[in-house]
Amino acid sequence: MSQTGNFSISTQAQPSEFLDLLETDWRPRLRGVSLVTEIEVSSETLAAAAQMLGVLYRRKVFQGKFQTMFDRWPGCVAVTMSGVAATAYRQGTFWPYWWEACGYLDGTSQDQATWGQGFIRALKTFDLPTFPEMPWKYLGPIVMHSGIPTFCLEDFFRLLLQRRAQDPALDAEALLTWSVGRQHRLNTLDEPAQRFIRYGTDYAVDVLDRCLDLMERLRASDPDLDGLGLPTRFIAEAQELAANGRLELNHGELSEVRRSRTERPRLSLDPFGQGVLITLPPVGDTPDGMARWNVTVDGLQTIVRSRSLWVGAAEGAPSTTFAVAQPARTAHVSLYGSSHEVELEIVDPADPLLVFTETGRHLPRHLALPPDTVWVLHPKDRRLVHNVAPHEVIESPLPIGWDGWRLVQLSLEGVAWLGLDGDDSRRLVRGHSKPRIVTGEPTPGVTTPYGSAVFSEPPSIWLPAERETTWLVDIRPSSGGPSVFTGSFTVSEPTMISDELWAALPRPILGAFQVTVRGPIGRNARRSVVIAESLAARCTPQIRLFNHAGLAPGQATVTAGSGMRVEPTMLTFTSHELEHVITCSTDHETEPFIVAPPHMRVLVEETEQSPRWHAGPLRLVTENVENIGSLCIEVPSVDKLSPIEVLVGGRSVQEVASSGRGRYHLNRAATTLKAHHSADLILPFLGRAVPVASVRPAKLASAVTYHEEHLVLEDGVWVDGLTAGIYLTTAPWREPEIIPVEKDCSIPLPQHLINAGRMHVRLAVQDPWLWDEWPRWPHPREIFTCDAPGRYSGDDEETAISGYLAGMNQLPSQISQLERLWTIIDLANRIDYPSAKRRINETSAILRQHSHAIRVLSEAALPPDRTIVALITTGLAAAPVHGFRESDYDLWRQYPAIAALLTSPALPGEATEDSDLLANIEAQCGKTAVRLLRGEVDPHAEAGRFDHNAEWMAQQSPEQLEAMWRAAHVVPAALLDEDTRVEAARQLFSKRTSYDARDVADQSNRVIRESVSIKLTEYRGLEKCVEARCHPQRRDGWLALPAVSIAFALIARIAARGHGGCQFLEREFRPLWRSIAKISPELTTIDLVLAELLVAGRTGKPDK
Repeated sequence: MSQTGNFSISTQAQPSEFLDLLETDWRPRLRGVSLVTEIEVSSETLAAAAQMLGVLYRRKVFQGKFQTMFDRWPGCVAVTMSGVAATAYRQGTFWPYWWEACGYLDGTSQDQATWGQGFIRALKTFDLPTFPEMPWKYLGPIVMHSGIPTFCLEDFFRLLLQRRAQDPALDAEALLTWSVGRQHRLNTLDEPAQRFIRYGTDYAVDVLDRCLDLMERLRASDPDLDGLGLPTRFIAEAQELAANGRLELNHGELSEVRRSRTERPRLSLDPFGQGVLITLPPVGDTPDGMARWNVTVDGLQTIVRSRSLWVGAAEGAPSTTFAVAQPARTAHVSLYGSSHEVELEIVDPADPLLVFTETGRHLPRHLALPPDTVWVLHPKDRRLVHNVAPHEVIESPLPIGWDGWRLVQLSLEGVAWLGLDGDDSRRLVRGHSKPRIVTGEPTPGVTTPYGSAVFSEPPSIWLPAERETTWLVDIRPSSGGPSVFTGSFTVSEPTMISDELWAALPRPILGAFQVTVRGPIGRNARRSVVIAESLAARCTPQIRLFNHAGLAPGQATVTAGSGMRVEPTMLTFTSHELEHVITCSTDHETEPFIVAPPHMRVLVEETEQSPRWHAGPLRLVTENVENIGSLCIEVPSVDKLSPIEVLVGGRSVQEVASSGRGRYHLNRAATTLKAHHSADLILPFLGRAVPVASVRPAKLASAVTYHEEHLVLEDGVWVDGLTAGIYLTTAPWREPEIIPVEKDCSIPLPQHLINAGRMHVRLAVQDPWLWDEWPRWPHPREIFTCDAPGRYSGDDEETAISGYLAGMNQLPSQISQLERLWTIIDLANRIDYPSAKRRINETSAILRQHSHAIRVLSEAALPPDRTIVALITTGLAAAPVHGFRESDYDLWRQYPAIAALLTSPALPGEATEDSDLLANIEAQCGKTAVRLLRGEVDPHAEAGRFDHNAEWMAQQSPEQLEAMWRAAHVVPAALLDEDTRVEAARQLFSKRTSYDARDVADQSNRVIRESVSIKLTEYRGLEKCVEARCHPQRRDGWLALPAVSIAFALIARIAARGHGGCQFLEREFRPLWRSIAKISPELTTIDLVLAELLVAGRTGKPDK
């Protein structure tokens, strides 16, 4: 007897009768699942069904009526074929297992097609996904609906545990992103498991999520495995493997595991303000309440800080965001002090279509799109294509750096796919309605210390039901511990579940809970909800507007129902106070919350700056108004705002109307603001003149002088928030000392800065509620130089190096912290003080003695434009590297120039197909790099050449050129792609009349002439790369600058291979190469990487 459903079937019955009974049982169940593997079938029933199908198929083939079998028993065909694929697989392909299971041992390719067509027809009968996007017409759907075969689960579970051990914050979406990021990452898995993960989209994410949850629960001594919603075979196999010690679970309390886990950084969208964001999650376990993030976007590093204003009451640093100022390919994010790094793809040059949910969460390109309202971001010159035109809800303007892109909100209801013209890639729209966790409105003005919303009522759960569906609900404390509710609901119509979810908890409810709803695979909902039942805050005024001191003063009264205590209940906010801490407690729980009454805020968009919201009037600089694009003003619950007025001497001289959603194009007032030098911007609102910004000249002092224990701003103009950043030229490796300026325009010095030597002082007006990151070293035009005696006293090495920079002693010959020397090189390159050349020579000599000096440069956190200059200045761009580390491979994605030098000994031999090295090179440089390593000709050798078009452009106005550039360069491309090279050459073109460019141009003819000597080396033929960059008729002047750039790079990389002639030329031309790197770091970086790959590709191929 075989068991299925709630009744028994005799295997002695006739095949047709047996299958009829199974069909009756399986048909309705198939209509309530997403994948056929969700149907639970015993091994006996599965074996019997396969045999019966085989018997009937043999008969029908003999009679020529086999199609009727697939029409009569589609449920049996679907369940049995996917079941055999899931349970019988050991290795190899599916069909041998199927022929064996059904007893049809002489199956042909025609039989495979017949059964494959029958399986797809069965899927269509039950409205199940057919996965037409897969490359295997018949086998693909069978693989997907079988899920991950049981035989493959051990390797699969081990991979999950390995990845979670390497990345404790790993979630299912991130795991899928990692899995499909490189072709060979799943090589430890059998082919069926690889295919399911690569092509499963939402279904794969959901299976990964449930399995990660399973692995986590198995860590507990008495695991609770209810509510997972996985096929029984997954759970049984995991339990058996765990019992036999075949899984490295690191048993411990589940609550401890969860407490140690943090969220991951992710891409998100603020559609009416900052645009594309990197959301940085809250961080616990920060003793000082400060989280410091390294955010590197296309090689440019920024430090982003998040700090609780109430250290001690708040348990860690809250979530914060970093606005992506312009289109970029990737971002690398790491928490300071952590070795783990998260890579986020921003724009894929091959498919520059970004999609976000209505709430702003990014939907990665390997996921299907929901049939809901979404935000779509794409280049304006690439038209959206689709099977059915989606309804356009609204179009929103983007920040200034995203010119050439379009952001539109679309309803995808009824749409099957979405894409861009000229691209075969399609984003499928797939999915039934998903459950919803319904919270209602959050308590206004109240959040957790981490920035999460707080709800005064427990949420309900809405369960959809296009057909009868079973949903599993699990609610657990976010900090860990047993479930407060676990149950299942089978519904045949949409249903709201509420009271029974929370019946077991003492009231009032206080705390954070993880609510998970799971139904058919691919249909789930998960949300963390913070509840403080009956908590309310009444704020006066209801919205705090700006005043000249910051925000209008306000009050808040916090109340709660019986059983919950609040301390304090009355809060007062001055103009400089944004939030206060309260504590809520019951007999069972205590939670701190932040009360911040609703307030207006303002944002300014500036060229190449990440826009941020401010909770007070802005201070804008007159000299910078031409770089300002728009001003955004947000007043809670107010959609339409009046025009802002430009006041000069209290008189309105111009109005700027809103273009919608509180966005004002401030560039329309640029001429007025520059003409009057000083002005105030006010917003008329409810009869009040609300200040939103002031515009003042930048000069806050004429000089800064040293007076032993303090500095003094000469002719200083003190304003609230005025702050000084003090940089020691005698210890440039130290971070700046940030000190508020006193009202008498003095700057008190801490003890370690007294008699510490010459200082550079940068002045800035800081927002009291935001942490403004100070530059690692400011631009020369931003600083005051303040002469002071002495040197910096730190450890012995610091003191000795500082004494050298102060002119008190020689440079030590033995230095362990090489990053200190790199900062000396960087400062000397940026500020040409009298002793700069000598310090460069002496410091470079020591750096060249250390084989790991180049590697240390990647840790010195110099921006890309200064990194390339430092490499060239020291001569290390032409020095051989002995030995390499596999960890150097990952540097390709952030520091390609450094990586090219460090991995030079491994090229091209170690860059084999499926190697991490080649994958990293291709990810950064594109497919051109692969061709060059094979010794092929550069397909874009002429890209960036200054020809007759360049001569024509030199006659155009700056405004005409800027319009051309904006239209031409929209989508970021790989480093060696043609568009990237042209854009880099454009930046060189814009600097063609600079002092450094003229210096190089005067010698360009000689450089090109000398570079012809490359043909006398074993790398004969590479001189053609220089010729390809030359003007058709001229090889002198600024028109030859692109050719000079690649000539320098080729000479350097051949010199690194020991060629004496090129070593002489590199030393001779190094000052000129440094000059061109300073004005055109992008093209110089490209050419250095290009030269290394060209030379590596020619190694051993002299006649290529």
